[in-house]
This record gives sequence, structure tokens and C-alpha cells, in this order.
Amino acid sequence: MADSSSSETLLAESWQVFINFRGKELRGNFISHLEGALDLAKIKYFIDTKEIPSEDLTILFKRIEQSEIALPIFSSMYAESVWCLDELVKIVEQEEKGKLRMVPVFYNVTPEDVRNQEGEFGRLYRATKRKRENMPKWENALQSVPRKLGLHLANYKNEKELVDKIVDSVKRLLAKTPPVKEHLNGLSTNLSSVSSNGNISSGHIEKSKAPNDNNDNNEMTRRLNQLEEKLDPNCPETQIVGIVGMPGVGKTALAEMHFIKNCPLFNFTKNIRMIREESNDKSDWLRDKLLEGEQFNGEAKMFKMKILVLVDDVSHKEQVNVLLENLQRIKKGSKIVITTRDKSTIAELVHDTYMVPGLNDKEALELFKHHAFNDKASGTTTGNFPELSKKFVDYAGGNPRALEELGKELCGEDEAHWKRRLATLPHCCNPKILTELRISYDRLSDQQKDAFLDIACFLRSEEEDYVKCLLDPYAPDSGEAVRDLAEKLFICISAGRIEMHNLWSTLGKELGSSDGNKSGKRMWNHEQITNTLRSEQLIHNQKIEKVRGIFLDTSEVKTGIPIEPTIFVNKFNKKNLRYLKIYDSLCPQQCEVDCKVNLPDGLEFPFKEIRYLHWLKFPLDELPPDFKPENLIDLRLPYSKIERVWEAVQETPWLKWVDLRYSTKLTDLSALSKAFHLRRLNLEGCTILEKLPREMKNMKSLVFLNLRECVMLSSLPEELDLVSLKTLILSGCSNFNNFELISENLEFLHLDGTAIESLPQSIQNFQKLVLLNLKDCEKLEFLPACLDKLKALEELILSGCLKLQSFPDIKENMENLQILLLDGTSIKELPKMLLHCGNFKDQAVFHRQPRMNGLSMLLRLCLSRNNMICSLQSSISQLYHLKWIDLKHCKNLLSISRLPPNLQCLDAHGCSSLKRVASPLAILMPAQQVPSSFIFTNCEKLEHVAKNEIICYAHNKSRMISDALNRHNKGLAFEALVATCFPGSEVPAWFSHKASGAALEPELPRHWRESGFVGIALCAVVSFQDHKIQNNKLQVKCKCEFNNVKTSSSNFNCHVGGLSEAGDEQRTIESTHVFIGYINWLNINKFQEKDGDKGCVPTKASIKFRVTNDSGEVANCDVLKCGFNLVYESGSWEASLWTEDLKQGENRWLGLYRSIRRFF
Repeated sequence: MADSSSSETLLAESWQVFINFRGKELRGNFISHLEGALDLAKIKYFIDTKEIPSEDLTILFKRIEQSEIALPIFSSMYAESVWCLDELVKIVEQEEKGKLRMVPVFYNVTPEDVRNQEGEFGRLYRATKRKRENMPKWENALQSVPRKLGLHLANYKNEKELVDKIVDSVKRLLAKTPPVKEHLNGLSTNLSSVSSNGNISSGHIEKSKAPNDNNDNNEMTRRLNQLEEKLDPNCPETQIVGIVGMPGVGKTALAEMHFIKNCPLFNFTKNIRMIREESNDKSDWLRDKLLEGEQFNGEAKMFKMKILVLVDDVSHKEQVNVLLENLQRIKKGSKIVITTRDKSTIAELVHDTYMVPGLNDKEALELFKHHAFNDKASGTTTGNFPELSKKFVDYAGGNPRALEELGKELCGEDEAHWKRRLATLPHCCNPKILTELRISYDRLSDQQKDAFLDIACFLRSEEEDYVKCLLDPYAPDSGEAVRDLAEKLFICISAGRIEMHNLWSTLGKELGSSDGNKSGKRMWNHEQITNTLRSEQLIHNQKIEKVRGIFLDTSEVKTGIPIEPTIFVNKFNKKNLRYLKIYDSLCPQQCEVDCKVNLPDGLEFPFKEIRYLHWLKFPLDELPPDFKPENLIDLRLPYSKIERVWEAVQETPWLKWVDLRYSTKLTDLSALSKAFHLRRLNLEGCTILEKLPREMKNMKSLVFLNLRECVMLSSLPEELDLVSLKTLILSGCSNFNNFELISENLEFLHLDGTAIESLPQSIQNFQKLVLLNLKDCEKLEFLPACLDKLKALEELILSGCLKLQSFPDIKENMENLQILLLDGTSIKELPKMLLHCGNFKDQAVFHRQPRMNGLSMLLRLCLSRNNMICSLQSSISQLYHLKWIDLKHCKNLLSISRLPPNLQCLDAHGCSSLKRVASPLAILMPAQQVPSSFIFTNCEKLEHVAKNEIICYAHNKSRMISDALNRHNKGLAFEALVATCFPGSEVPAWFSHKASGAALEPELPRHWRESGFVGIALCAVVSFQDHKIQNNKLQVKCKCEFNNVKTSSSNFNCHVGGLSEAGDEQRTIESTHVFIGYINWLNINKFQEKDGDKGCVPTKASIKFRVTNDSGEVANCDVLKCGFNLVYESGSWEASLWTEDLKQGENRWLGLYRSIRRFF
């Protein structure tokens, strides 16, 4: 309940700023600084960490819709994130609709890099786009953004200046479009005066004002400002702008506000209202209105003067032809505004369009309450009315007219009536709203009407290409109807799917279920369908129904329905039925019962027009023999009892999708031998299927083939050539032992859990392969030597390949391989490809990135649970891009060689034999300013010298990063830089402040922050007593408070250390461990400087530690001891003192320290 409430609270909110960025690259540095600055400026911003963890990622699209300004922050790694790119597409869509502003920020990339996908940005983008089908939308968005005026880090001295400029830009934009006040400042009364034809008189606009509000600061003003960005009265050129939007959204109100405001600037003004109703589609009607009796020549006022013209509610392009034909005669500087529900009617005429946005959730709720409760506050908070109000507002989707009419309809009704009306909303339209929507619907062609009704009743939220194919697979341009509906704003296409406003959906269901449609009615009401199917006798002279589609949701059906074999023939016209779907919306597998629609005596089904057949748990052993699939496009029989699809091979010229998953009796697939145009075939869980038909080689359009858990399948057909195949899934096919396939376009190959012993040499032909999954192939003994030919490979998974003892010698560079998982193998040493590095001396590594063959781009390496590895080769240090190494439970690992310079996480949990680490642990280099973690939990044999080396490296790395942050971002934020943990029971001696228990209160020396101070070191000794940790969620945290005697106190919470990699594995920490974290803490300087006293002032600190997990504080993990120390920049006197303390307290030699520090 708490989560639900929190989610609804977030949904009801609006945000001033949405931040779109690559978290892996920027979260721990630049973004944290930006957050601090926005907080300081009291700007309400949304970042993904504010979201409830259980929410689906698509909720971020909703947050974009709720925001006024978007900050896309382009960085070098931005384009490797699919979510960054999808969010950007949504941001651009909202910006084009006029629903938000965009301020692009270019962080260490140029606008040209983004526009042309060049440099590191472009390289990562090209790697990402191979995985997704959204590439055209991504590229359109990337190309459009650099045209906006943006902010470039290169134009500023440091990141702080850029952050300040961002905040200043946001403030200025917010000042230009002020936030909506509590009562919407007159919006409710303005929009409540919309008549049935969608118009608002100027009198209403001038006089209406909600109580206690300033009319200059309202939602309509915000829209007006956005419109005037496209229509500048001071521009010397003629401008024609279209205002578009669905009925009731406020187009006319906005246009008339603009008209009234700018009338004094023009001598010739015309407000041409209701052209759709008045003109009767006469092409000369508008001309006559503009001429006012004058002759149509160069002396007419409309050509001699600058004109301001508003043409309202255009429904056909012939209505405004006079403007298009005489555009060159109209005097420069003129302004023409056209409102329409159909973008296509003005596409050839206008220079720009403004899409009128709906209200955000807060504004919409206020408007609904205004009408539903007559502005009486008492009714808005009693009973379930607040919750019900939100549901009605959600249904209205920000449409002011719908909010008004629904509010009026419910005004004065009791709670029970509200609940009943809410249940009927999806299929019963408010009469006044229906009248308005019918105006647009009635102007559609028959083909457009059919497409609209099919989408509204059956195909909402489906993929665009899929819908186009179902609607008209035969036409060369099958998307014409879909395109037309999008232009007329009946639908929109978002993230490749066809979406529809709830109002249009309700209209479609209401009209689609009537008998008056030429193409037949659409049946979706379960009661109506079940009553029809249960009718045992055909009434004499009963008319056979023209039905276009039947969608029966059996989750609403309480008891089984045995139907007669002739019921479909007797009840439904054979020439009309196109769609038949029997499904369960609550449980797609219908676990509790067999099929609720039973066929005890078989079924007659001679319906050759069927395009879509979906029958969950189909009860027969094959489809009816009289069913002719000559028009069938999509066949779905999941969890069915079929043994074969048909008895004989059928002609299926249009069949593109087949889903027979978990049809556990299926033995024969030969009936699909002529499905030459098949695109997707899902046979997952067909457990007794032993072979596939040889004719599959003719399926030249097959893109996706899922054979997961087909446990009797041993091989694919010989010489199988699937030229279009991109994804092949053979996961869990435990008897599959012979892999042979020809496919030039294969991108994703899943062979995990199969019985293969080797891969064929022909695998080198998979030049587009991105993912090769061989997890748990327990019989796999070796890999082919040609593995390095897979130039596009990004992820290679060999986890659990127990018999795999060696890796092939990689002679060519696998430049795109980023993830290599070798955990649970028997490989005795690291792959030889890691040795193919340039022969540099150590000094050379500091000055340039090493030239490497082999794995130059490897980011992630997993070697866990490998008991054959005793050490790591020294050459691993030259894997410049490596960010993550997993060595968990390598029981025989004795030592760790020098690590890569940019490593962010080393997890050596449970390496029970580990004694030594390299000296130094890694070479310090200017690295990305992101947190690093070095985990040595349960490494009980780790020597004292090794622990000191780990501490030494962590300290110097944190100090080096702090130096950089101090130069670039001084005073912005504190950060967790480096954390480590290992077995131990004592706080290291060099910590200047130590205490027993979980708290200490050190008194800091005077002037402690004036001598190169860059951060603090924190230490906690924690007793675990065999504590079991689920999902690696354990964290040691600390609350710090600094009390200046002469000024106020400041405090913050920070992360000291823990288990950083989430997963399902349960870990047990067996003994007492030491956790050390280095925290960059620059804002305390800024805070105290603002207090204005740099004098001789003592400071007292209060430091409190605790151990937490997902549920809160962990009860049985005690902090036994703790420590605190100040950290100073390299070269300072205090840093030298720290070095001396380390030498004396831990018996460390200073030579290593000097060898490291000389490279600072």
C-alpha cells in the first residue's frame, strides 16, 4: 500500500526540470553537482533516483510529460544507453508539441559529434544501434538537438561555471513560463466556456478569472508564450502557424488570446470563426470574408496592409486554398494563425505548427474538482472522492473539455454513482464529448473508419508495423490509413507503438460494437460474447451477424463454455470475421484451469478472411480441416493441446507470426512448410518436438526463432540457411548437440544449457553477431580458433562451462568485445589475448593509452568460482577500459597482479587463499571521477602488507580525484570516491581519531580546512557473526555533523563501503571486517566561507556509523570500532605528516609512496 501511495503521489506531481543523462558516466560527479545547485536554487527537478525502485522504466516517459524543461546532457558514453536515446526521442516529441522546453548540454562532446554521431560518442552509438529497431527515431532526435542553442562545457573555465549557467538558463526559462498556481489562475473558467464546437469567445477570455488568482500567471499564458516563440509579431517575414490538437484541448481559446493580444499591432485584423460549419467546404468562402465586398485585386486591404488573421477550425485544405494561392501577394510581416484537428489540411501552407498540450496532472485535477464539486472544498477530501477523482482525471488525459464535462456529469452524485460511472468510462462516452468527437469521425473515409475502430477495439498499443500489416497486408503502401489517422490526431505513434487517447478509444468501442458498421461490429464485451456462444438453438429466421472481430477475455468468465461445433457458422458471417482472440488478461497462462471455451464435439470453422487467430489453451489436437488460412497473418495457440497445426501442408502466403509456445503435445511442424514469409516463430517449451521441417530453409524472412526448452531437439535441419535471422534462442535444449546454421545477419545467439561440445568453424561467418551465450554448456571443451573473426561481438558468456580449460589464442583485435564472463569454467590462466599488449615500460603507461590487440575495449571480466586460477597475468594492467573484475570464490587464487588504471570495482569475496596483491595495486592515472570499490570480504589469509597496499592505493586514488574536483568544481558537492573492505578487527593506526563503538566526536584543529584539505577518510570495524546477505544489498553508512563554534552546523550522510554489485546470490560474511571509505567533501569549505569567518575557529565533529540493507538498519551487525581522518591534497605539509604516520603505524616503507606520488 505504501508503494502504491508513493507512486500515485509522484504521478500527481509536476516537475520544472527533467534531467536526461548517462548515469554510469556522470551520476557520481557532474550530476551530483548539478543536483546540489538546483536544490540551492529551489528548482524542482526530476532524476531517476527519485523514482520508486519497483516502477517500470517506462514511467520515466510519464515524468517527461510532467516536466516543463528538459536537460539532455550529452557525454561520450550517452549513446551506449538505449534508455537515454528513448528518453531523448520522447523529449523531442514533447518539445515539438510545445509541451516543454529543451536546453541541450554538451559535456566533453561537440554538437557535431551528436549530430553526425562522430568520435567516441558515434562509436558507442554505432555499437548500440545494432541491438535495436528504433534507430531512425534516435537519429532524427540526435540530428535535431544540435540545432537548438545549447551549453558547451568547452566554452566555460570549469564545470562549476557550466553548472551555474545551466541553473541561470533554467531560471530564465521558468520566469518566461511561470508555474501554474494552485487554482490554475482562470484556466478552468476559460476552458469551461468551450462550446460544443470547440470555440471560445473573446469575451470569456477577457472576463473569466478564478477566485484569488492572477490571470497573467496561468496555464494559458504558458501556452501563449510557447506559441509566440513560433509566431513573433516583430518578425519582418510573413508567418503562418497552425495550432493543432484533438477536440476540446483548447486550440481556439489559445488562438483568440493571441489574436486579442496582437490586434493593436495591425491595421487589418480578421477573426474567421467556425469555417468548418459556415463554409460548407466552399473554396471561395474565406476569400469573401477577407475581402469584405472589395474587388479581388492588388488594391484589396488584405494585400496592401500587414494583416493579422485567425482562421478557426479548418477541416479541409480547400477551405484555405485562397491563402496558399496568394501567399506571395500578402504583405511581408503579416501573421496568420490557423486552428485545425487535422495536420494534413494545412501541411502545404504553414511555416510551423504548435501542438496544444494537455494539462498536467495537477492542473487537470484542479479543473475537474472545479466542475465536480462546484469549488466546494468539503467534497474534495471526504470518503473515496480524492481517489476516484484521480482516476477520472487519468482517463481524461489532460483534455480540458473532457474534464469539464465529466465534472459536470458527476457533480452532486454520490460515491456509488461515481464508481459505477468509472466502470463504464472505457466504453460509454459522455454525450457532449461524443458529439464533439463524432464531428471528426464522420469526416473519415470508410477505410479510415475501419482502421480507427479496429485499433480502438483490438489493436491499441501494438507495434506500428504489426498494425499496418493486419489492417491491409496486400496494399503496396499498407500504412496509408495509419498515417492518415496520425495526421488527424486520432492516434499517435510513440516508441514504435500505436497509442490512442482514452476519449478516442471510448468512442471507438462504443461505435465499433454497434450493428451499424458496414464492415461489421467488433465484439469485446464478455457477456455479449458468452451469451452468443452459449445459444444452443438457432432461432428461426435469425439474422447471421456481420462481425469483424471477437475478443473474449476469459478472466471475466466464471464457468466453462461448451460450444456447439457449428456455432461460429450459424452465428457469424463468413465474409466478415477477421479477428478472433480468446485469452486471459489476468493470467496469460491460465494456470488454474484448462481452456474455458471447450469444443467437446470439434469445430467447424470455414472462415477464410481470418487474419488474426489467438486461442489460449486451444483444446483440439489440430486446427479444423475446413479452416483455410489463405489470409492468416498471425497465429497464436500458446499452451494448446495441438499435436500438429494442420493434417496437411497449407498455403499460407501472408502468415508472418506464429506462437505455439508450451504446446507440449506438438510433434509435427510440417504444416508450416509453405509459410515462406514467416517473420517470428515461437516454439518455446514444445517439449516433445524432435525435429524441424527441412523446408524451413525457404523461410527467407524469418527474423526471430525461439526454441527454448525444446528438450528433445538435437539439431537444426541440415544446410539451414536463414538469411534474415537475427535472433536464435536454443536455451535449455538439453539434447541439442550439433549446431550448424547459415545466417549472415545473426545478432543474438543463445546456446546456453545445450549439450554442444564445440562450435563449428563456420561461426566466423556471423559477422554481425553481438551476443554469444554459452552459459552452462557443461560438455563444451574448446572454442574455435576463429573466434577473433567475430568483429561485432560485444558480449561472450561462458559461465558454467565446466570442461572448458583454455581460451583460443586471439590474433586479431576484437574491438567491440565489452563483456567476457568466464565464471565457473576450468580455465587455468587468463585468455592469451590479454597478453597481446604493446611492450611498454611502466612509465609509458602513464602518458598514453596502450596500443592493444585482443580486448582493447573490454569493460567487464568475470572469473569467479574458478578454482584453477592461482594468479592474474601482469598484462591485465594494460586493459585501459576495464571497469569491473569479478574474482569471487576463486579458492586457489594466491595473488593479484597490478590492476588496470581505470578499474571501478574489484570483487574478490571468498578468495580464501588470497595472500598478496601487487605493489602498487594499480598505477594511478587521471581517471573518470566515479566511485571505486575494492571488496576483499572473507579473504582471511590476506597478509598485513597486502591490506596496507590496498589502503595506500585507495587513499592516493581518492586524493588524486579530489585534487581534480577541487580544481574544477570547488565548493559544489561531496562525493564517495573510493571504498574498500577486508577481514580485520582494528582501525588502522594512521587514523588520527578513533573510538570504540559506532560513534566518535573528534575536535578538529584550528585552520584545518585552509591547508589543502580535500576530503575525509572514514573507517568502521563491523562484526558479522556469519551474517547472510541477500541480493548483495549490505552497506555501511555514516552521518557526519560539523559544528563550528561561531557559526551554524552542517551535516550530511555518506556511503563508507559495502557490496556494490546487485545480484541474486546470497553471501555470508564470516568474521569481523574493516570498511574504509574516502569522501570528497568540498562544500563544507563553501558553507563556512559563506558564514564569513576564516579566523582561528575550532570545529567539533560528530560521526555516527550504521549497517543497512534494503529493509533498513541491520540488527545483528555491530559496529565495534570506528575512525576518522582528514585527507589533504598531495604535496601539502599535512599529506606528508599522514605519510609519516602510515610509515610509523603500519611499518610501511616510503619508497613505494614516492614512486606513486611522482606521477601526480
